[in-house]
Amino acid sequence: MSQASSDTELQFGRRALAAWHLDPEITFLNHGSFGAVPRSLLAAAERHRERIERNPVAGVWRDAIPAIRRNAEAVADFLGSPPDRTAFVSNATAGLNALINSVPLESGDEILHIDQGYQAVWQTILLAARRRGLDTRRLEMPWPIRDESEILEVFATGIEPRTKLLVLDQITSPTAIRLPVEGIIELCEERGVEVVVDGAHGPGTLERPAAEAANAVGWTGNLHKWPCALRGTAAITVRDDLAGVLRAPVTSHFLDTSFSAEFDWQGTFDPTPWLLAAEAIALMDRFGGWAQAREYNHRLVTDAHRMLCEAFRVDPMSPLDGTLLGSMATVPLPDALQSNDGDADRLINRDVDDRGRIQIPLDPIQRILLEEHRIEVPVLRYRGRRHVRVSAHVYNEPQDYERLAEAIDAIQRRG
Repeated sequence: MSQASSDTELQFGRRALAAWHLDPEITFLNHGSFGAVPRSLLAAAERHRERIERNPVAGVWRDAIPAIRRNAEAVADFLGSPPDRTAFVSNATAGLNALINSVPLESGDEILHIDQGYQAVWQTILLAARRRGLDTRRLEMPWPIRDESEILEVFATGIEPRTKLLVLDQITSPTAIRLPVEGIIELCEERGVEVVVDGAHGPGTLERPAAEAANAVGWTGNLHKWPCALRGTAAITVRDDLAGVLRAPVTSHFLDTSFSAEFDWQGTFDPTPWLLAAEAIALMDRFGGWAQAREYNHRLVTDAHRMLCEAFRVDPMSPLDGTLLGSMATVPLPDALQSNDGDADRLINRDVDDRGRIQIPLDPIQRILLEEHRIEVPVLRYRGRRHVRVSAHVYNEPQDYERLAEAIDAIQRRG
């Protein structure tokens, strides 16, 4: 039994913060971006890295490669994917690069994405299209979304004869909508369209998330988000008939040998995050198991979604019963906090200065929330309006979202 699963049982809510290094003075409502690594896992990582340095040849190579495979198989059980076709990548973006660039396509074929998708994935699609002579298109999703049937209708009418690949979010990043993946894949099968599933937010939010995409070309998802693994830990799985086609993001010694061999060794790197993946997943044993953790997170964010819509006096963007939510919800900010500054249709600021260096400006509302109210939460701009996206994990509690509502009210009142 791992260290994480053998420790004293923990309770949901603020008392669970003791298991993390999160600043107790900050109300942390953004687990969905980069996760948060528990204290026990950080300590295990330090011990493991010290063992590696006693003999790096054994720690990075001889011992690590078989241990990576054992951990990948344990993670496959958690994800609902075939063990021999499940492997690690550094993050879901790397996994999607591998999948998108490996799918057999011909010049003139179209790759379809959704306008609520992740920007890094769209950039990957654009580059793949540029290199391979492909066409690209973004499918406009409804906003607000009333139910699953409305989503399915968009895909039924939006897929065209030239569409050959759909890159589909399992849970949309900016808008936090859980899409009906199985129904969309079934529709695509009828049209002869292959599907790659971006499951970045699926692990830990959904039960066996890769199983929903069993008929897709492949699925990839992050383990550093809700499973709280060390950053640099994500999983990828591929359909059986394409296991010999999919190439790892980094080509190394084992090209054309087997799926697992190519992915288990992608060159020299620190294997610690991958070797502690199973231990990270076991942390939720201290909260009664993953079923209870998922239920707590979903109920918490569903209640927060309803409360914030009422507090902001805005219409919900998805059903208030939580049927289209996972562990996040996106809510429009009140009319008084909207702006027409010419930047309103951008989901994320992606500024680069004249020397090519990345700039990271915060939305003014996000800055006030962080600096004056000590609340870490993303403010996103979508379709001309500001939205706030809240996350829920086992260390959150209802009072966290009430603090956000009070802060937004205070910002409105001061004008």
